[in-house]
Amino acid sequence: MSKAPASKPKSNKPKSSKRKVSDEPKLARLVEDVINKGANTAEEINRAILDLPVTVLENLGLGDTASQVKKVQDSTIGAIYTLIRDINHKVADLAEDLLEQKKSTRK
Repeated sequence: MSKAPASKPKSNKPKSSKRKVSDEPKLARLVEDVINKGANTAEEINRAILDLPVTVLENLGLGDTASQVKKVQDSTIGAIYTLIRDINHKVADLAEDLLEQKKSTRK
């Protein structure tokens, strides 16, 4: 009668949660995408909220004033969220470069 091969004893060590080095730049882009989606959502919410006073002005018969307010709001909101996305992209580029440098020094 042959014996079954002995199984390896299970290790009590927790499995490593380290990511592959090659995944790190992808992670930087994933974070960038998540932040961009959050910025897009916040921009949509801000635009919706700021449309309310414009609607009130229009309902009060102040269409010209409402139009001017809307233009200022649109340009301001647009500039703010464009800046947020630009900064986010530059931070992601920097993170990706740093992770690539880290990767190349490990070789």
